Amino acid sequence: MGAMGAATGVSRECALKTSRVGNGKGSVAVELDDWKVKESEGQSLKAVEEDVGELVLSEWCGRAMMQRTDAEEKGAPILGLPDDVMTLVFARLPRQSLVMARLVCSSWKRVAEQQELASLRRKMGVAEGWMYVLAETPEGSPFRAYDPVAAKWSILPPTPGRSEGQQWQGFACVALGYKFFLIGGTRSQKSFPADRYSSAVVCSDVVIYDALTNKWSKGANMNTPRSWAAAAVVGDKVYVAGGQGNTKFLDSAEVYDPNSDTWKTISSMGVVRSSCQGIALDGQFWVIAGEYVKNYYDNNQTSSAEVYDAGSDTWRFVPNMCLDDNKVMEPSAVVNGELICVHQKRIMAYNKDVNTWNQLGHINGGEVYARPYSRFGFACESVGSKLYIIGGTRVHSQNRNQYNTPLNTVEICDLGDAKQPSQLWWTLGADMSRSQGIMSASTVTWL
Repeated sequence: MGAMGAATGVSRECALKTSRVGNGKGSVAVELDDWKVKESEGQSLKAVEEDVGELVLSEWCGRAMMQRTDAEEKGAPILGLPDDVMTLVFARLPRQSLVMARLVCSSWKRVAEQQELASLRRKMGVAEGWMYVLAETPEGSPFRAYDPVAAKWSILPPTPGRSEGQQWQGFACVALGYKFFLIGGTRSQKSFPADRYSSAVVCSDVVIYDALTNKWSKGANMNTPRSWAAAAVVGDKVYVAGGQGNTKFLDSAEVYDPNSDTWKTISSMGVVRSSCQGIALDGQFWVIAGEYVKNYYDNNQTSSAEVYDAGSDTWRFVPNMCLDDNKVMEPSAVVNGELICVHQKRIMAYNKDVNTWNQLGHINGGEVYARPYSRFGFACESVGSKLYIIGGTRVHSQNRNQYNTPLNTVEICDLGDAKQPSQLWWTLGADMSRSQGIMSASTVTWL
């Protein structure tokens, strides 16, 4: 029987009161509430009761890990439940406990890393969002993952192609489900003993992180090498547009299908854009602002956006979308289907129907992103109704000298609690420890 059980065409019910992992002194008894599984022809899992004890299961993982060494020393195997039963159990675990479960034994690792588990957690509505950030300081730092429920940071394995002797900059970073993708960018190699980096080469690389397995893999290269491009996930596809090629800024665009690991060229934008921002809004791919060829476009275009419609393979021009004429869009995130940005010291919400911005409130401490820029380079992400501002660099002056202070903080605001403008409440999450300063990339995966 597979992880989710074979479809037999016959309904069945199963009640489990107690299960035992291991035997002898190395065993761990687990008390579970009754649960039911129903199967019908052509359909695997139908329903799982909501009352499987999360706390009990979480403690189970921890206790099983502590008992593992004792059981192995005595030659006792760690006996688990059948894979289909374990899938139901793991589906109710907190995401942090899934990470622990992978370390218990090979059978648990196998169940914890199967795609069926991720699909089940999503269907049950228990998938949790974790944020991932890449700090520029210290050099060669790995990605870090933030669990907002436990307020804990963890470190990912080293990113392929990025170490103390290599630089990889200007890549796009987007997530789809439990995976995130690093796309394009520029690569350069440090030479020794000169301690200099070679000239940057624009690449078409795609590197994929899988949160189920905690491993990196290689994806198919883009059709066009590009850096500082806009990217976003719409549906089950990854869209990329604009950016900088080896010799010029780009207006071209393409779409990636993770299921087939293939890229397809789509129609080009009406405006050449680099350092533009991509977002998914209302099931469409938006490319906002960007850097332009000098004196080539008027101000109406430099503060604009373009929206791609996949059904007609066409772009729609949105004039004067940005709050000012900056080349780069303000740090932003989509919160509950609404585009939110940090503009100067204000939190602003975009009304796409009338192409205007409305103020929701102010940033924590008054000035996070204001002229003269007191803080820059921070990540802006969302999980549910909460907005997260992570890291960045604060600029301050003393005795006519200007100093940059790298930050490792996490600031959180629940926009769902706002009753009226200027009443946003901010709290602090766990800081990032050694990782700090400008955030080169950020995204959110769900598992």
